Amino acid sequence: MSDDNTDARAASEMRHRMANTFQLMSALGRMRSQRSGDPEARRQLLWMADAIGSLGALERHRTPEGVDFTSYLVEMAPVWRRRHAGRQTEVRVSAIPVFAPDTAASTLALIAQELVGNALAHGYLADRPGMVEISLTQAADGRHELTVTDDGQGFDPERARERFGLWFVRSLAAQVRGEFVLTPGPSCTARLTFSL
Repeated sequence: MSDDNTDARAASEMRHRMANTFQLMSALGRMRSQRSGDPEARRQLLWMADAIGSLGALERHRTPEGVDFTSYLVEMAPVWRRRHAGRQTEVRVSAIPVFAPDTAASTLALIAQELVGNALAHGYLADRPGMVEISLTQAADGRHELTVTDDGQGFDPERARERFGLWFVRSLAAQVRGEFVLTPGPSCTARLTFSL
């Protein structure tokens, strides 16, 4: 057996182990949240479990060229929708092939999770159906754009205080030399323009 085959098999085994470790940590967070009597503590533990699970999913998309971020988004769209099972909302992905370096992929994964989660949690009243669209494109200047758009109720940024989620996304955007813009209205569009 060649050294290349041995290295590839070892790398695949390492990715599998890492994915299992992340999955276990995520499950522990969810289990702990179920035992919490405090609603805010429960919400925070679920957020952490979801973030850990999203990072773990990246392990399945690592390649020699980097993380296949497009296939990651396609895998995670139904997962994000299931996490908000009470909503009658679809999550759709339209993306060009993008391979992200390890350091950027983790940051982009957390940003995508937060933007989609916010759209699903806050964009729709009661059981109103809707559509959250995730797009990944290349901008004219060569950078990439990750856009999350919903057809929900929108919000007024003048009246809404900045919650943790938006602060978190803005903080992470700086790590990928990104520009984050939130466009409110009858719906809401969140756009991250970033370099790889």
